[in-house]
Amino acid sequence: MTRRLDLNALLLFYETVNARSINKAALKLGMPKSTISRKLTALEQELGSTLLKRGQRALGLTEIGHALYLRCESIAQELENADLHTTKMQEEMSGVLRISMPVFFVSWISHPLADFAKEFPGLRLEIEAQNRVVDVAEEPFDVAIHFGLPAETHNPMRRLAELPRSFYASPGYLAQRGPLATLDDLVNHDVILHQYQQRDRVFPDMRLPDGTTVALTPRVVVNHAVLVQELALQDLGIGLMPDIMCKQDVAAGRLIRLPLAWTSPPLLISATYLERRYAPRKMRALLDRITEHLKTQA
Repeated sequence: MTRRLDLNALLLFYETVNARSINKAALKLGMPKSTISRKLTALEQELGSTLLKRGQRALGLTEIGHALYLRCESIAQELENADLHTTKMQEEMSGVLRISMPVFFVSWISHPLADFAKEFPGLRLEIEAQNRVVDVAEEPFDVAIHFGLPAETHNPMRRLAELPRSFYASPGYLAQRGPLATLDDLVNHDVILHQYQQRDRVFPDMRLPDGTTVALTPRVVVNHAVLVQELALQDLGIGLMPDIMCKQDVAAGRLIRLPLAWTSPPLLISATYLERRYAPRKMRALLDRITEHLKTQA
């Protein structure tokens, strides 16, 4: 028989994980810490499993807790959709929508942005493209789009897309250095790494011929994805880039996708905003449009 869980307890669990702290969740939700702890303990007892790793600095998730969190994220999304028409303001596609996004992300979604603006002439978009972390609770934006998980976790977050990534190099570089057969061959090649890939340890350790393993040592580390692309085009080395970013260069013969027998973790595109329950319809509609477009491009 399917177990029915308390919806309020599930949403409390979800908000606590996002806050990464029972104390922060209590402040945000205006609830006593003891109440949150009691409800979370009751939820764990109901499931018969530990959901949270209660560290001194922050909460972590067990494997079962992570699976439940993803389900709660889906439930929260469904509740958002149901709340789109609750107020007149949410139903109006007018006024101003202030958006922050990474600089080169604009080129990926310029067409759906333009189509969206033409479809709703009463809505004014104010878009700021930048390469820094934006916290919508601290700055005058309605929504901020990020590559990867956002650095701040106290605001609601929506996953927009997961974009596949591959290794790319120029024909000139491969002519100089030769092809690659396995991921371990990267040890003998020049790699252009984005600092987020280095921070997140995207690549596993490389195995040497003698059986020992070493961490990948990049030739260049950059803080902007376009630099990875541009340096690869200049025959400097191999870069791990989203496939959506390299389509035109591959079609023109400027870059070659390397068919290594290793699948990179996808690049997460996420968005944060202030209030989940009262998210304006215009913001939800724009994020829906961006999500649909990225799915067709992935």
